[in-house]
Amino acid sequence: MQHEKKEKRQPKKHRLLRFVPQIILGLGLLAAYFSWRDHHRKLTQQELDIALTRYMQGKYAIYEDTLTPVGEGKVQWYPSDILYPTPGIYEMRFQSEKYPGKYKEEVLRLYYNYEKETLRDNYMDFVHRNRVEEKFKEIFNRLYGSENYALIMKTPKVPYSRYDYKATETVEEFLNHSLDSYIRVYVAREEERQEKDIQDLLELLKEYQYGIDGNIYYVTQDQLNNIREKELNRPTQNFKYNRSVWIVWQKKDINYRIYMWEGVDGKQMWVERNQPKE
Repeated sequence: MQHEKKEKRQPKKHRLLRFVPQIILGLGLLAAYFSWRDHHRKLTQQELDIALTRYMQGKYAIYEDTLTPVGEGKVQWYPSDILYPTPGIYEMRFQSEKYPGKYKEEVLRLYYNYEKETLRDNYMDFVHRNRVEEKFKEIFNRLYGSENYALIMKTPKVPYSRYDYKATETVEEFLNHSLDSYIRVYVAREEERQEKDIQDLLELLKEYQYGIDGNIYYVTQDQLNNIREKELNRPTQNFKYNRSVWIVWQKKDINYRIYMWEGVDGKQMWVERNQPKE
């Protein structure tokens, strides 16, 4: 609470000036690595990891967080073939004391593309997680009513490659630069209303201009109560539900993608249906 009051008294951009020396130090170390081809010696992995760590600590010093590297950095590899590295991507993982991941699969990552000489991280996804969740609750409150659903906000697995989020961005600026957000919704509602719900949701998303990559599960009230007690803390795929839909809509797109979990040739699978059934 004291930290929040301190932020109100002193504008973020002015507070950021206090950390300029740290940022410059981190950028200077990275610049040395960016131009390694012009030098006689390439930085060692340890030196690179130190430079990237100081970059992250300097960039986000405004949050007075403790960012600790998790293991050593490593070159990214294609999941399908361990023999071929992902071109130019060096990854470091960090643990944030102030904004830890809520779920096991959530990892704070920094991607350094040493071919394009770019740095991308997903730290701001952790910073704004709760605020983004509240923004989406405004939409689902209008759609379902606040007492009839539960929502989980999840951070993306990898940094967004098309934009470098600034440390001082507000949640509105953050959402403006984000194509979509990852959510999971459980709603106690008749599954027959799903088709109309989808249309109403897409209209609301266009109104708010919030992109979504989300799963919506239709459950009973008893199932919802059980989910609120257990699933929200440790979400799994093993909970009971009546029907589900997977919706992907990136803001400003004309088209959207809808996937239904249906039986096909005796097997259950996601089936794309860009228009609801009549």
